[in-house]
Amino acid sequence: MRRVAGAMLFGLGLLCVIAAAALAWLIVPRLKQIPYAMKPPDVVLNAPGATFVSVGTLPGGAPTIAVKQGTLRNTTGVKPDYKAAAGLTGTLAGKTLIWNVYQATDSVDDNVPINRSESRIALNRVSGAAVTWAGQCYNDVKVGKQDPSVCAPGNIAYTGQLYLFPFGTQKKTYQYFDGTLRKAMPMTYEGEEKVAGLSTYRFQQTVPQQNLDVDHDTLTGLLGFLAPKAKTGTMNYEASRTLWVEPMTGAIVAYTDREHRQLVPADGQPIDILDATFRYDKATGDTIVDQARTGRAQLLLFGRYLPIGLLVVGLVAMVAGAMITRRAAVPARHAASEVPAPEASAVPQG
Repeated sequence: MRRVAGAMLFGLGLLCVIAAAALAWLIVPRLKQIPYAMKPPDVVLNAPGATFVSVGTLPGGAPTIAVKQGTLRNTTGVKPDYKAAAGLTGTLAGKTLIWNVYQATDSVDDNVPINRSESRIALNRVSGAAVTWAGQCYNDVKVGKQDPSVCAPGNIAYTGQLYLFPFGTQKKTYQYFDGTLRKAMPMTYEGEEKVAGLSTYRFQQTVPQQNLDVDHDTLTGLLGFLAPKAKTGTMNYEASRTLWVEPMTGAIVAYTDREHRQLVPADGQPIDILDATFRYDKATGDTIVDQARTGRAQLLLFGRYLPIGLLVVGLVAMVAGAMITRRAAVPARHAASEVPAPEASAVPQG
C-alpha cells in the first residue's frame, strides 16, 4: 500500500513540474503577444491654452486663416484588420497586427475641426514596433470638403515604436516615430517613476528645431493670410515628448507631447502657428492604467507565482513519494534460526 501511495505522490509531483514548465514556456509567451482581437480604447489628448491655425469661411464663402488660442483635442481610434493580418505570409505570418488608425484634432471651444488623417500600419505582436509592410500608408483628409484622396499603399515607411512598447520594456533607448518628420528618432530612458501606483519607466524624446518641407500651395496660403507682405518664407518645427511605460506590458500609461511650429516670413518675425502641449484626458489615463494593471497581474500570476509554486510543490511531492516508495521496498528483518553445533567425534588414537 505504501508503494502505491508513494508512486501516486511522485507522479503528482512530476505533473506539477511539467505544468510549471508548460506555463513558463508555452502559456506565458502567448500572453506576451498582442491578441488579434484586441481593440485598443480610443485615446484622447487635450491641450489647453494652445496656439493654433484655424481655417474658416467668411460669410461670402471666401476662405480665411487665423491664429487662435484655446483648447485642442486630439482623438485617435484604432480598428484592427483581422482579415489582412490573417493573409500575411513569410516572416510576418502569425506575428503581425494590421491596424487602421484614424486621428481627429478639433478646437474644443468653438467645436471646429482642425485636421483629420488616416493610416494603415503593421505592428509586431511582441515588440509593438512597426514592421516593413507594402500596405502601410498615410493620408491627410481635407477638413469640411469632399475628399476623393485615399490612403495609398507604400507612401510612408513606419519604423520604431508608435502606440506600444515591448512586453518586458528595457531601460534603454528606443526609436519612436515622429509623425511630422515621418521618421523614428531616439527615445531615451530617463528613470523610474510611479504613476497611479504602478512602477513605470520614463522615456524622453527631444526633436531639435528644424525646417520642414512644405508644399508650395500650403506655404503660400499661410503667408498670404498671416504675413501678406512676405513673398517667401519657411516653416520650422520642434517637439519634446515624455512617456511613462509600464515595463511588463509595454503600455504607455501617461503621455506628454509638446509641439511647436512657426511660420517664418523672409522679411518678418516668426509667427507661432502651433504651440500646444497634449496630455491624456482623465478617462483615457484611467482606462490605460487599469488595462496595464490587469495585464501585469496576469503576467505575474502565470509567469512567476504559479510556475514557482507548482515547481516547489512538485519537487517536494516527488521527493516525498520517492522516500515512501523506497521505505516500502525494504524487507523486514527476521532473527536467524539457531543451528545446533555438531557433536565432536572421537578420533582413534594410533
